[in-house]
Amino acid sequence: MRNKGSERIINCYIKSTFQALVQAIIPSTSYMIRLLGSVQTPGAMEYKVYKYVIWILNHSISYPVKKNLDVRSMALSTAELLDLGAFQLIQTCQNVYPLNLISFPHGGLFSKLSPFDRIKTLTLIENLEINGNNLSPPYHNNPDLIRQMVDVLNQLTMFGFYSEWTGYGTTSQCPPNLRRLEYFPPGWMLTKYPGPSFAYRDFRGFLAYMTHKKEIE
Repeated sequence: MRNKGSERIINCYIKSTFQALVQAIIPSTSYMIRLLGSVQTPGAMEYKVYKYVIWILNHSISYPVKKNLDVRSMALSTAELLDLGAFQLIQTCQNVYPLNLISFPHGGLFSKLSPFDRIKTLTLIENLEINGNNLSPPYHNNPDLIRQMVDVLNQLTMFGFYSEWTGYGTTSQCPPNLRRLEYFPPGWMLTKYPGPSFAYRDFRGFLAYMTHKKEIE
């Protein structure tokens, strides 16, 4: 049984890894506005989308299945997968920029890479240029899941950023039935989505015309 100290270290490691992941996929950007000058638009890390990715990963496998597979934490196993990819990238001299030890001090190799090299690591993992024998369950010798997870991580980051999740505020980590919108989600603003409209009739299909037998005759 892990003590609270080791649990805290693991949680910090997971948090730093997924902060680095979502920052690379949807970084903060700056653009020019004539009246205001340079304006910085927050990215996925600033909106704490990493919390969404971690929550979904850790709740994606039911407890009985997780126990059967000997999976401690899906988020932890995925963080280790990203680090193994980063190790392979560095070992094969494919990283373009030097390591940064300051931005995410609690993370592993993946979080030490530049954002550009983190994206290269995802491609490397998707191409299965890593040794699956060195991975924890459920990724151990499971190339199909490894390849699929790269798509999943990209999609989860997009979902967390552009969906209503960022508007849940203090209820974002609650079960879905207990979440409540506390403010208008920033992702909706970026996509110019006006919000849900209620009281519309259900879609009942398209109007179809069926030819009567007498008309055929």
